[in-house]
Amino acid sequence: MDEIIQLQNSVAIPMATAQAGHVATYISHSADGSRGASIYVFETKEQAETFAASMKVPAGAPVTIESLEVFEVTAHG
Repeated sequence: MDEIIQLQNSVAIPMATAQAGHVATYISHSADGSRGASIYVFETKEQAETFAASMKVPAGAPVTIESLEVFEVTAHG
C-alpha cells in the first residue's frame, strides 16, 4: 500500500493537476487495500474526456485500471 500511495502522490495527482480545467482529485482504497477508486473533477466534459484519454498506468506499477468513465457532476455538497 505504501508504494501505491507514493505513486498516487508522485504521479497521479501531479498528472491531473497539470491538466487544463482540473478542479479536484480524490483517491481512495478499501480497508484491506485490495481495491481503490479515483475521482478526477474537471470544469468541462471536454477537459475530462481529454484527461481520461491520456490516462496510463506506468509499466510495473502495482495497480491497474479496471474501468474508466466520464460522468457529469449533477450535485455536490
